[in-house]
Amino acid sequence: NALSTRSLGGDELLSKKYTAIHYLSYQPTKSFEIGLFETVIFNRENQFEFQYLNPMIFYRVVESSIGSPDNVLLGMNANYTFGGHFQVYGQLVLDELKLNEFKAGTGWWANKFGYQLGLKYYNALNIDHLDLQIEYNTVRPYTYSHGRELSVFPEASTASYSHNSQPLAHPLGANFKEVLLSAKYQWSDKFYFQGRMMFSKYGEDGPEDNFGNNILLVNTGRNMDFGNETAQGFQTEIMMLGFNASYQLMYNYYLDLDVLYRKSDSELTSKQIDTKYISLGLRVNMGREQLDY
Repeated sequence: NALSTRSLGGDELLSKKYTAIHYLSYQPTKSFEIGLFETVIFNRENQFEFQYLNPMIFYRVVESSIGSPDNVLLGMNANYTFGGHFQVYGQLVLDELKLNEFKAGTGWWANKFGYQLGLKYYNALNIDHLDLQIEYNTVRPYTYSHGRELSVFPEASTASYSHNSQPLAHPLGANFKEVLLSAKYQWSDKFYFQGRMMFSKYGEDGPEDNFGNNILLVNTGRNMDFGNETAQGFQTEIMMLGFNASYQLMYNYYLDLDVLYRKSDSELTSKQIDTKYISLGLRVNMGREQLDY
């Protein structure tokens, strides 16, 4: 990671970063639900911004009133169940959007947004407990990033949508496209199977280039203002195939089998990775944590 503790000197005390979040969900019918979301990430040397504690306002209004120094994100999500077996769902996040630039198709860097579209098929093909899913995710370059700099490390942002140098949204950060396929089957009360496939394409940043993938970098160091497109930069493609099975030996005791193959092809030699593993384990009274990245 270009922004590791080693590159910061290892013992620098960074100023605190805070977040305030609003989420409103409304379900007008049993089959339809919609939600609105907003959050602000802010950094202050010696204080908390108490204006952001008002639960009934739009953060953009407050942020503008105090000089627009912070990172505000707006979003919405919705899902609709139909046909007794299907659910379509989606999410949209807006970091910044200028409509005239968007309509003109100029690739302006600050048109920062992402979206998700997915479809779930429950009890597929009239087979009980067989669930299928397909999902598409994409995020524009520089989304979730910000322009305020760390005083001790000017390349790093104080208000990116991250925590402990990890993205709070998608593990790939920004500047990517991704397709997910999943099949789950509960064969009996004791047997559970899942297979999944993931294909993603993103543009990696270079040592001296900021193409909009690493959200920890300040976006004032971007390569260009116009002509930006999703997955620009050093082309990197990831393919992942995974299978896991669980068998309940007795109450709260599970035997787990995991098989995973992950291949990363990149124009950067350091990102060319080929991973294969098989694991067998005993799980006691805890949920499974699935990490595809």
